Amino acid sequence: MENLIEYLDESLIPLEDKVKEYLHIERDIRLLEVEVLSLQSVKPDFDPEQNIEHQLTDQQPQNSLNDKEQKLKDLLDRYRALQQEVIEMLPEKNKFVELNLGYGPSMVGYFTVDPETRTPLEEPVLRVVH
Repeated sequence: MENLIEYLDESLIPLEDKVKEYLHIERDIRLLEVEVLSLQSVKPDFDPEQNIEHQLTDQQPQNSLNDKEQKLKDLLDRYRALQQEVIEMLPEKNKFVELNLGYGPSMVGYFTVDPETRTPLEEPVLRVVH
């Protein structure tokens, strides 16, 4: 980076705000997943090998989800929507953009190609380094 304070560019503030929201939702999902798994572990039919997201969508009627599971499902939906919004706000793919997330320069990028090996990724990845 030629200019060491490029990440302070005011035009990046909307992207910074969106990434902060994305990271907060990600944290909330992790905390709620632990809580839901703790509650589910007392059920007699609990399967720890089954993915939590799969458990929420695997042919369960909407009204049978308890409040925490429903909240987790809503957070996951919001997380996916935010992820797409961040991707759409990025100026380029396969390149990091430096941002100010409140504690110095951070980076966010959407990658379809591995930056080190230059091989296509099986699934595109949104990366946030903070």
